[in-house]
Amino acid sequence: MAQINNNGAARSVSTQDFNERVKRALVDKHDPQPKAKAAPRRFRTGAPNTAD
Repeated sequence: MAQINNNGAARSVSTQDFNERVKRALVDKHDPQPKAKAAPRRFRTGAPNTAD
């Protein structure tokens, strides 16, 4: 059996393999972004003022 020399150098990883690893790591994680709240309504719903 051949000895694999591992001197601490990084091994290349394909993009597809990397994406699969990330998906598996994030399976049970919750979304870190809070849900956006609806903007408050800033207009009056009553009758307009009449200037006489």
